[in-house]
Amino acid sequence: MRRLALSAGALVVAASFSSCSSVGKGSTAAEVNGHRLSTDELATLSNDSSDVKVIRDTLSTWIEVVAVTNDPSGLTSADELAARKQTALADLLERFGDSGRAIYELGIDGSPFLCLRAIPLDAAVTGASVLQELAAGTTFTDAAGAYSVDETLASSGGLVKSEKGFECIASSEFNPALIAALGESDAVVGKPVAMQLGEQEVVVLLRPYDELTLSNAERLQLSANDLGGALDERYDAAEISVSSRLGQWDATQGRVVATGTVIGVAPATTLPAPTG
Repeated sequence: MRRLALSAGALVVAASFSSCSSVGKGSTAAEVNGHRLSTDELATLSNDSSDVKVIRDTLSTWIEVVAVTNDPSGLTSADELAARKQTALADLLERFGDSGRAIYELGIDGSPFLCLRAIPLDAAVTGASVLQELAAGTTFTDAAGAYSVDETLASSGGLVKSEKGFECIASSEFNPALIAALGESDAVVGKPVAMQLGEQEVVVLLRPYDELTLSNAERLQLSANDLGGALDERYDAAEISVSSRLGQWDATQGRVVATGTVIGVAPATTLPAPTG
Protein backbone atom coordinates (compact mmCIF):
# COMPACT_ATOMS: atom_id res chain seq x y z
CA MET A 1 0.00 0.00 0.00
CA ARG A 2 1.40 3.44 -0.88
CA ARG A 3 1.58 6.46 1.43
CA LEU A 4 -1.91 7.80 2.11
CA ALA A 5 -2.46 11.44 1.19
CA LEU A 6 -3.26 13.63 4.19
CA SER A 7 -4.85 17.06 4.48
CA ALA A 8 -2.98 19.90 2.75
CA GLY A 9 -1.30 22.56 4.84
CA ALA A 10 0.18 25.95 4.04
CA LEU A 11 3.48 26.05 2.15
CA VAL A 12 6.17 26.08 4.79
CA VAL A 13 9.89 25.44 4.61
CA ALA A 14 10.86 22.49 6.80
CA ALA A 15 12.98 24.57 9.15
CA SER A 16 9.87 26.35 10.41
CA PHE A 17 8.28 23.11 11.64
CA SER A 18 8.90 22.88 15.36
CA SER A 19 8.33 19.11 15.30
CA CYS A 20 10.46 18.47 12.21
CA SER A 21 13.85 19.85 13.14
CA SER A 22 17.12 18.23 12.09
CA VAL A 23 18.99 15.87 14.36
CA GLY A 24 22.55 16.95 14.90
CA LYS A 25 23.92 13.75 16.44
CA GLY A 26 26.20 12.02 13.96
CA SER A 27 25.04 8.49 14.80
CA THR A 28 21.32 9.28 14.96
CA ALA A 29 19.14 8.89 11.89
CA ALA A 30 15.88 10.01 13.49
CA GLU A 31 13.98 10.40 16.75
CA VAL A 32 10.23 10.10 17.41
CA ASN A 33 8.93 11.08 20.84
CA GLY A 34 12.36 10.37 22.30
CA HIS A 35 12.74 6.97 20.58
CA ARG A 36 16.02 7.01 18.69
CA LEU A 37 16.97 5.19 15.49
CA SER A 38 20.71 4.95 14.93
CA THR A 39 22.30 5.05 11.51
CA ASP A 40 23.46 1.46 12.05
CA GLU A 41 19.90 0.36 12.81
CA LEU A 42 18.66 2.20 9.74
CA ALA A 43 21.25 0.41 7.63
CA THR A 44 19.99 -2.93 8.95
CA LEU A 45 16.34 -2.06 8.27
CA SER A 46 17.18 -0.94 4.73
CA ASN A 47 19.25 -4.09 4.06
CA ASP A 48 22.41 -1.95 3.82
CA SER A 49 21.06 -0.24 0.72
CA SER A 50 23.00 2.69 -0.74
CA ASP A 51 19.93 3.88 -2.70
CA VAL A 52 18.82 7.17 -1.13
CA LYS A 53 15.18 6.49 -2.02
CA VAL A 54 15.23 3.11 -0.26
CA ILE A 55 16.89 4.67 2.77
CA ARG A 56 14.37 7.52 2.98
CA ASP A 57 11.43 5.16 2.42
CA THR A 58 12.69 2.90 5.20
CA LEU A 59 13.19 5.86 7.51
CA SER A 60 9.68 7.12 6.65
CA THR A 61 8.17 3.75 7.56
CA TRP A 62 10.03 3.63 10.87
CA ILE A 63 8.82 7.13 11.75
CA GLU A 64 5.25 6.24 10.78
CA VAL A 65 5.25 3.07 12.87
CA VAL A 66 6.70 4.73 15.96
CA ALA A 67 4.47 7.81 15.65
CA VAL A 68 1.39 5.55 15.54
CA THR A 69 2.42 2.93 18.11
CA ASN A 70 5.03 4.73 20.25
CA ASP A 71 6.84 1.39 20.28
CA PRO A 72 10.05 0.78 18.29
CA SER A 73 10.86 -2.52 19.99
CA GLY A 74 11.48 -5.63 17.90
CA LEU A 75 12.19 -3.78 14.67
CA THR A 76 15.34 -5.57 13.59
CA SER A 77 14.72 -6.34 9.92
CA ALA A 78 13.03 -4.93 6.82
CA ASP A 79 10.39 -7.68 6.97
CA GLU A 80 9.57 -6.94 10.62
CA LEU A 81 9.27 -3.23 9.85
CA ALA A 82 6.91 -3.87 6.92
CA ALA A 83 4.80 -6.26 8.99
CA ARG A 84 4.61 -3.83 11.91
CA LYS A 85 3.41 -1.07 9.57
CA GLN A 86 0.56 -3.21 8.28
CA THR A 87 -0.37 -4.23 11.83
CA ALA A 88 -0.26 -0.63 13.05
CA LEU A 89 -2.48 0.60 10.23
CA ALA A 90 -4.89 -2.31 10.68
CA ASP A 91 -5.12 -1.61 14.43
CA LEU A 92 -5.75 2.06 13.71
CA LEU A 93 -8.39 1.09 11.19
CA GLU A 94 -10.39 -0.73 13.89
CA ARG A 95 -11.35 2.70 15.23
CA PHE A 96 -13.51 3.23 12.18
CA GLY A 97 -15.36 -0.08 12.12
CA ASP A 98 -17.31 -0.25 8.86
CA SER A 99 -16.51 3.32 7.83
CA GLY A 100 -15.52 2.01 4.41
CA ARG A 101 -19.00 0.60 3.79
CA ALA A 102 -20.37 3.93 2.59
CA ILE A 103 -17.51 4.35 0.13
CA TYR A 104 -17.92 0.83 -1.25
CA GLU A 105 -21.68 1.26 -1.57
CA LEU A 106 -21.14 4.22 -3.88
CA GLY A 107 -20.56 1.52 -6.49
CA ILE A 108 -19.77 2.93 -9.92
CA ASP A 109 -20.32 6.43 -8.54
CA GLY A 110 -17.21 6.47 -6.39
CA SER A 111 -16.00 3.15 -5.02
CA PRO A 112 -12.29 2.62 -5.81
CA PHE A 113 -13.01 -1.01 -6.61
CA LEU A 114 -15.93 -3.22 -7.58
CA CYS A 115 -16.74 -6.79 -6.56
CA LEU A 116 -19.07 -8.45 -9.07
CA ARG A 117 -21.04 -11.57 -9.81
CA ALA A 118 -22.16 -12.11 -13.41
CA ILE A 119 -24.22 -14.57 -15.43
CA PRO A 120 -23.72 -14.41 -19.22
CA LEU A 121 -26.88 -15.87 -20.73
CA ASP A 122 -27.71 -18.08 -23.64
CA ALA A 123 -29.92 -16.40 -26.24
CA ALA A 124 -32.79 -18.70 -25.23
CA VAL A 125 -32.80 -17.32 -21.66
CA THR A 126 -33.87 -13.75 -20.91
CA GLY A 127 -32.36 -11.57 -18.25
CA ALA A 128 -35.86 -10.65 -17.09
CA SER A 129 -36.69 -14.29 -16.34
CA VAL A 130 -33.49 -14.75 -14.32
CA LEU A 131 -34.20 -11.58 -12.36
CA GLN A 132 -37.65 -12.93 -11.56
CA GLU A 133 -36.13 -16.13 -10.20
CA LEU A 134 -33.68 -14.18 -8.09
CA ALA A 135 -36.51 -12.03 -6.72
CA ALA A 136 -38.42 -15.21 -5.86
CA GLY A 137 -35.55 -16.49 -3.73
CA THR A 138 -33.16 -18.32 -6.03
CA THR A 139 -29.58 -17.58 -4.98
CA PHE A 140 -27.23 -15.93 -7.44
CA THR A 141 -24.91 -18.92 -7.04
CA ASP A 142 -27.66 -21.34 -8.09
CA ALA A 143 -28.74 -19.10 -10.96
CA ALA A 144 -25.16 -18.87 -12.22
CA GLY A 145 -24.84 -22.65 -12.08
CA ALA A 146 -28.07 -23.10 -14.02
CA TYR A 147 -27.78 -20.38 -16.66
CA SER A 148 -24.21 -19.16 -17.13
CA VAL A 149 -22.80 -20.03 -20.56
CA ASP A 150 -19.33 -19.45 -19.11
CA GLU A 151 -18.23 -22.61 -17.27
CA THR A 152 -15.88 -20.78 -14.92
CA LEU A 153 -18.60 -18.38 -13.82
CA ALA A 154 -21.08 -21.24 -13.56
CA SER A 155 -18.81 -23.13 -11.17
CA SER A 156 -17.84 -20.08 -9.09
CA GLY A 157 -21.35 -18.78 -8.49
CA GLY A 158 -20.74 -15.98 -10.98
CA LEU A 159 -17.75 -14.50 -9.16
CA VAL A 160 -15.78 -12.20 -11.45
CA LYS A 161 -12.09 -12.47 -10.61
CA SER A 162 -8.96 -10.72 -11.81
CA GLU A 163 -6.20 -12.59 -13.60
CA LYS A 164 -4.50 -13.01 -10.21
CA GLY A 165 -7.63 -14.44 -8.64
CA PHE A 166 -8.79 -11.40 -6.68
CA GLU A 167 -12.54 -10.95 -6.28
CA CYS A 168 -12.41 -7.15 -6.04
CA ILE A 169 -10.94 -5.19 -8.94
CA ALA A 170 -10.09 -1.52 -9.37
CA SER A 171 -13.01 0.27 -10.98
CA SER A 172 -10.67 1.75 -13.58
CA GLU A 173 -9.66 -1.72 -14.78
CA PHE A 174 -13.13 -2.80 -15.90
CA ASN A 175 -14.23 -2.58 -19.51
CA PRO A 176 -15.67 0.95 -19.97
CA ALA A 177 -18.61 -0.63 -21.81
CA LEU A 178 -19.49 -2.61 -18.67
CA ILE A 179 -19.30 0.49 -16.47
CA ALA A 180 -21.50 2.38 -18.94
CA ALA A 181 -24.00 -0.47 -19.04
CA LEU A 182 -24.12 -0.59 -15.24
CA GLY A 183 -24.86 3.12 -15.21
CA GLU A 184 -27.59 2.81 -17.83
CA SER A 185 -29.12 -0.03 -15.80
CA ASP A 186 -29.11 2.06 -12.60
CA ALA A 187 -27.06 -0.66 -10.92
CA VAL A 188 -26.55 -0.28 -7.18
CA VAL A 189 -24.81 -2.49 -4.68
CA GLY A 190 -26.89 -5.53 -3.74
CA LYS A 191 -29.40 -5.33 -6.60
CA PRO A 192 -28.97 -7.61 -9.67
CA VAL A 193 -29.61 -6.04 -13.06
CA ALA A 194 -29.79 -7.33 -16.62
CA MET A 195 -27.85 -5.57 -19.35
CA GLN A 196 -26.72 -5.97 -22.92
CA LEU A 197 -22.97 -6.19 -23.56
CA GLY A 198 -22.52 -6.33 -27.29
CA GLU A 199 -24.59 -9.30 -28.44
CA GLN A 200 -24.56 -10.92 -24.99
CA GLU A 201 -27.18 -10.36 -22.32
CA VAL A 202 -25.69 -10.55 -18.84
CA VAL A 203 -27.15 -10.46 -15.34
CA VAL A 204 -24.76 -8.60 -13.05
CA LEU A 205 -24.70 -8.10 -9.29
CA LEU A 206 -22.58 -5.54 -7.45
CA ARG A 207 -21.97 -7.75 -4.44
CA PRO A 208 -23.35 -6.63 -1.06
CA TYR A 209 -20.77 -5.29 1.38
CA ASP A 210 -21.69 -7.89 4.01
CA GLU A 211 -20.90 -10.69 1.54
CA LEU A 212 -17.30 -9.56 1.09
CA THR A 213 -14.18 -10.80 2.83
CA LEU A 214 -11.94 -7.78 2.38
CA SER A 215 -8.19 -7.78 2.80
CA ASN A 216 -6.59 -5.21 5.08
CA ALA A 217 -5.33 -3.39 1.96
CA GLU A 218 -8.89 -3.11 0.64
CA ARG A 219 -10.26 -1.98 4.00
CA LEU A 220 -7.48 0.57 4.30
CA GLN A 221 -8.26 1.92 0.87
CA LEU A 222 -11.96 2.29 1.55
CA SER A 223 -11.22 4.10 4.83
CA ALA A 224 -8.38 6.20 3.40
CA ASN A 225 -9.92 9.55 4.37
CA ASP A 226 -10.61 8.53 7.97
CA LEU A 227 -7.26 6.83 8.28
CA GLY A 228 -5.47 9.81 6.77
CA GLY A 229 -7.04 12.09 9.34
CA ALA A 230 -6.01 9.77 12.17
CA LEU A 231 -2.44 9.64 10.90
CA ASP A 232 -2.47 13.43 10.60
CA GLU A 233 -3.37 13.64 14.29
CA ARG A 234 -0.52 11.29 15.23
CA TYR A 235 2.01 13.25 13.18
CA ASP A 236 0.88 16.59 14.61
CA ALA A 237 1.22 15.28 18.15
CA ALA A 238 4.59 13.58 17.62
CA GLU A 239 8.01 15.13 18.16
CA ILE A 240 9.82 14.02 15.00
CA SER A 241 13.43 14.82 14.16
CA VAL A 242 15.48 13.64 11.18
CA SER A 243 19.20 13.91 10.51
CA SER A 244 19.75 16.68 7.96
CA ARG A 245 22.21 14.35 6.24
CA LEU A 246 19.30 12.07 5.34
CA GLY A 247 16.53 14.56 4.67
CA GLN A 248 13.60 16.17 6.48
CA TRP A 249 10.21 14.98 7.64
CA ASP A 250 7.13 16.16 5.73
CA ALA A 251 4.09 15.41 7.87
CA THR A 252 1.70 16.29 5.04
CA GLN A 253 3.08 13.53 2.84
CA GLY A 254 3.98 11.28 5.75
CA ARG A 255 7.51 10.74 4.47
CA VAL A 256 11.12 11.88 4.57
CA VAL A 257 12.03 14.15 1.68
CA ALA A 258 15.28 15.75 0.54
CA THR A 259 16.64 18.49 2.79
CA GLY A 260 15.59 21.91 1.55
CA THR A 261 12.41 20.70 -0.14
CA VAL A 262 9.43 23.01 0.33
CA ILE A 263 6.94 20.96 2.29
CA GLY A 264 3.30 21.20 3.30
CA VAL A 265 1.71 20.23 -0.03
CA ALA A 266 -0.28 17.01 -0.02
CA PRO A 267 0.31 14.61 -2.92
CA ALA A 268 -2.50 13.56 -5.25
CA THR A 269 -5.21 11.62 -3.44
CA THR A 270 -5.69 9.02 -6.17
CA LEU A 271 -5.19 5.61 -4.59
CA PRO A 272 -3.93 2.49 -6.31
CA ALA A 273 -5.97 -0.64 -6.74
CA PRO A 274 -5.89 -2.87 -3.66
CA THR A 275 -5.83 -5.89 -5.92
CA GLY A 276 -4.65 -6.58 -9.40
